Amino acid sequence: MRLSLFGFSVFIAITLLFAGWGLNTHFSRGPLKSSVTVVIPSGIGLSHITKILTQRGILNQPFAFKLTAILLGESKNLRAGEYFFERHASPNAVLEKLSSGNIILRQITIPEGLTSFEVIRRLYQTEGLIGQVSLKVPEGTLLPETYNYKFGDTRNSILVRMQKEMVLFVQKELEKRRIDLPLKSKEDVIILASIIEKEAGLDSEREIIASVFVNRLNKKMKLQSDPTVRYGVSALVDNKRLTHKDLNRETTHNTYRIHGLPPTPICNPSKASIIAALSPASTDFFYFVANGLGGHFFSKTLKEHNQNVAKWRKIRSRL
Repeated sequence: MRLSLFGFSVFIAITLLFAGWGLNTHFSRGPLKSSVTVVIPSGIGLSHITKILTQRGILNQPFAFKLTAILLGESKNLRAGEYFFERHASPNAVLEKLSSGNIILRQITIPEGLTSFEVIRRLYQTEGLIGQVSLKVPEGTLLPETYNYKFGDTRNSILVRMQKEMVLFVQKELEKRRIDLPLKSKEDVIILASIIEKEAGLDSEREIIASVFVNRLNKKMKLQSDPTVRYGVSALVDNKRLTHKDLNRETTHNTYRIHGLPPTPICNPSKASIIAALSPASTDFFYFVANGLGGHFFSKTLKEHNQNVAKWRKIRSRL
């Protein structure tokens, strides 16, 4: 019994000795010579985490680090993720960062006007995202925006967030903007917004372009939008000019051939284009053509439009 008590006392003394030593060094400058980013995988314990930190030069007293984590009750609280450790980070700072889950937040920016296929391709090219895309992603259901994510997030999770943000934004704008429009549903709003997105070279023209299409819809005129001709036709995607043969091509989205809106959006439109679709300018314009400066000539009559087309052809020949 005496030996057992003696052995226990020695154990306690050694533990306290090492604890004091560990806590002492815990607040000192660490050995890290330059800042680093480290990924702590999920599902690993204190020993494995300590090994990674030691191998990366963040710790040089692994036993003291582990002992301190245990004595402070943090050994089970260290979180997985991607961390940034500054030069000479103290063991205390390292432990605090791991236990608080102060991970790096990455960002991905999805530009407006991309198709769903192009968005998915961009996600596959984005570092830190994992997993295959298994969701259905209909055209026009993703809101272009900058999204935060962490290392190891799935591509599906980003797409789900983009879809939720699109639903929320359209609903919010519908509740506070005009409803006396020739648009029957939320889907129609996004379809029109996607055409505006592809047509608008200047932000200042979105509402005016929207007014042209709304005026045409009200008059039961064909929309005659060039981007709808290109949609879904791989041979036309990169063509700079469309021919009369292209305009007469029979496709589900070609608004030179069909009346009204196409059956689906032709891209994922921006917030600005959605707002323009719901709040078009009040104009008498029914036509527009490029002006060579990134914007358009707008006109009320076909005669004026043909004159503007002639202007554009002269500008184009000079360019």
